[in-house]
Amino acid sequence: MRMVFCSDDGAYEFYRVFGKFHGFGIRKGDCGKDDDGRLIRRRFFCNKARLREHKHYNRVDRWQEHKPETRTNCDAKLSIYLDSNISVWRVRKVILEHNHDLKPTRMVHMIPNFREMTESAKAQIHGMQAHGVPTSKILGYMAGQAGGYSFMGFSKKNAYNYVNQSKHAKIVDGDSNAAIVYLEGKAVVGPMSMSRYNLTKDNMLANMFWADGGSRTDYQFFGDVLAFDSTYKKNKYKRKWLYADMEIEDFEEEWAAAMEEHALHDTFWFRETYKKRSMWANA
Repeated sequence: MRMVFCSDDGAYEFYRVFGKFHGFGIRKGDCGKDDDGRLIRRRFFCNKARLREHKHYNRVDRWQEHKPETRTNCDAKLSIYLDSNISVWRVRKVILEHNHDLKPTRMVHMIPNFREMTESAKAQIHGMQAHGVPTSKILGYMAGQAGGYSFMGFSKKNAYNYVNQSKHAKIVDGDSNAAIVYLEGKAVVGPMSMSRYNLTKDNMLANMFWADGGSRTDYQFFGDVLAFDSTYKKNKYKRKWLYADMEIEDFEEEWAAAMEEHALHDTFWFRETYKKRSMWANA
């Protein structure tokens, strides 16, 4: 082949489209760099190249069954190199023959490289969900439009994963913003109240702290903090919170457990704090 490419990414995309047209997936292989660390060669393989290493079969600590072997040691590949004179990538070697059956057109979307949802498909799912249509009914409708599930361009699992990811992102952002607005509002109303939080580099909520006037006053006198988390090991954020919403029975169980664990039966402060619980706990 006398084709040239502007970049190694361009060569990869060409080989990916080529594989989709002929019914096989591809993956990136090894690469080489010069003395200056510049990439000068790269190889792309059929996704069935090579075999699983034997060390994975010989592990004595493995408790799950081995997944079926999907590789066939196929030799099909595309090898390219950088022509530094004109800064383009040229084809060094290409092997077109495969030692396995190629996927028919209607099954190509099942290959990992090509499992993708178009923006129109995502928009259609969101639009129908907004009107209360269940995901299973949406996929059935889309399959009917396409002429069958095999012609949708993505699998059911891809669709359900996308829906779950969208819901999770919406829930997390919504909960975080609601908590920040609520606690900052409490801090404005109560002069002794305070609210602090910080964000991650992805602009997601990382940590949050809030204290009301009564808690800050108690801390000045007793120098201690008592916190409950009714969602420990249960909440989807995997984090402990100083503020928790719980039923009365749950609160009583948490209080009794804390008293037993820390031997606070005869502690005056602990008894008095419980008597004044209506001032800091909403029932």
